[in-house]
Amino acid sequence: MIRAVENTKDKVSVLVVEDDADSYKFLEAIMKSCCEETSIHWVQDGEQAVDYLFRRGEYQDETKYPDPDLVFLDIRIPKKNGLEVAKIIKKDPSLKKLPTIMLTTSSSSTDVLHAYENGANSYLKKPEGSHEIEQFKKAICLFWSSILLYP
Repeated sequence: MIRAVENTKDKVSVLVVEDDADSYKFLEAIMKSCCEETSIHWVQDGEQAVDYLFRRGEYQDETKYPDPDLVFLDIRIPKKNGLEVAKIIKKDPSLKKLPTIMLTTSSSSTDVLHAYENGANSYLKKPEGSHEIEQFKKAICLFWSSILLYP
């Protein structure tokens, strides 16, 4: 299910699992500014995320809903929370190598620990205030464009 992305010129497919439209639009704008060749897909709850990843229901069309190279996953989402979704991803042989980045407002050490225990590869706190927003944008672009390698 996971394909290798040879370089940043290849189109990268990203699944964003986020129930807040403003948070999604913010992340989408950052990703598009960092890498023009990005295909971004958005689902708003944990059940939709699992359906997307396993091609169930409305997500069966591979052309419309390509396999993601990367998942941004909020912890506090409806139906199945992000920790449950991360655990499902890491337990499935076809998905376990899928890079999963938790992106949330929580800075709770318990949430961080549970995220990593459930298979998250990274844990990012959503920015608050203009200074944090600028730092976040720079970090995502650096990570996105020059550091991140995909399985």
